[in-house]
Amino acid sequence: MDVEPDQPSLERDVLSKSVICVVDDDEEVRESIGAFFRSAGIYIKKFNAADALLSWPALETMRCLITDLHMPGMSGLDLQLALKRSGRNVPVILMTAYPTEEARERAAGLDISFFVTKPTDPETLLGHVETLLEG
Repeated sequence: MDVEPDQPSLERDVLSKSVICVVDDDEEVRESIGAFFRSAGIYIKKFNAADALLSWPALETMRCLITDLHMPGMSGLDLQLALKRSGRNVPVILMTAYPTEEARERAAGLDISFFVTKPTDPETLLGHVETLLEG
């Protein structure tokens, strides 16, 4: 019987070639998510504000967005709307420490892929990203 050498899983291969962007005004949250994803071999680009992401020259390389709902300036929902209006349709994971029914309804109307409550387990975020990028 032929045995093939161990191959990295398809999902890890896809993830390692994808740029995942994290937008959160809380540095601890950004660093925590970044460290966890890096330890899993996944590249993360971090931004402290929505406008910083929107002005990023390599925006077209983004394959998935993890963003906070409540941030100074542009909210996570407004960021998703701006991306959609510019033709950037990427899966979005929206995080919030203050989940409300109104926020959930607005998120559903903007095709937010996952709505998660903070504090968020990084493994849960990784699972959501894997699900979104496998499809």
